[in-house]
Amino acid sequence: MSLTGLLSFAPKSESAEPPPEIAAGVSESELIPPGVSAADAGQWRMVWHDEFDGTTLDETKWSYRSLGKRENAVISKDCISLDGHGLLHVWVKDKDGVLQNGMIGTQKKFEATYGIMAARIKFPRQQGQHGSFWMQPGKAEKDASDAARSGAEVDVVEWFGADRKDSSTASNVYWGKPEDRKKNRIGHMVDLHGILKPGELTSDDFHVFSVEWSPESYIFRVDGHETMRVTEGVSHQPEYLILSLFTADWEAGRLDRSKLPNSMDVDWVRVWQKAEESTASIQR
Repeated sequence: MSLTGLLSFAPKSESAEPPPEIAAGVSESELIPPGVSAADAGQWRMVWHDEFDGTTLDETKWSYRSLGKRENAVISKDCISLDGHGLLHVWVKDKDGVLQNGMIGTQKKFEATYGIMAARIKFPRQQGQHGSFWMQPGKAEKDASDAARSGAEVDVVEWFGADRKDSSTASNVYWGKPEDRKKNRIGHMVDLHGILKPGELTSDDFHVFSVEWSPESYIFRVDGHETMRVTEGVSHQPEYLILSLFTADWEAGRLDRSKLPNSMDVDWVRVWQKAEESTASIQR
């Protein structure tokens, strides 16, 4: 039997202590939510996280998602691994001529309404695949046309590979009835000038990708710098987290299979909420 409980929160006037199981050596500044000043950090409390220590996926936090055939690829447990040094690897592999993809999510294990959701990620360089940190609604009204009731797909970041004419880095929001989600969309490729070093690609190093979600808006950030702010399509429903690396049919032809396997590497995923937003739930 699973028990669902609301997490407790420190009063706004106090500096919230980090969860005790966070690895030693993490600096105090790293525990401040992206885009939040040190002066305002006390308003926020970390309510969920995974530092990816160990050598196996923590299945109290994550589930393998949508295993099996997806277009002409296969989503496989074999495409998820931990290296024992604090990194999760989400792989694309070629197994006997069939592309294998990885995807995990926190559905029915962790969901939250509002907060700052962040992940520190290094993406693979080549095109023909896209890595993502995103959210989907848990329980929502599937026939509702407004995001408050339908929930939303929130693509905190999608990376489409190097050597494109744009930044290859996007944030998007989709909402409403499933058949309407292509038109009920807002988002774009984000401008990373002033965030990345001259000549640097998103895939050259780890970066922190985050969204600050409130009842009124989403604020997307890379390394704490705002890249997009939208007030349309704002979900008022609990959402869960997803990490994935896909080879969709529309892009897979660009993939150089001789360079496989390659991986999206994730250092950590963390979620903060304000005291008045105490809606995070963990199911055991």
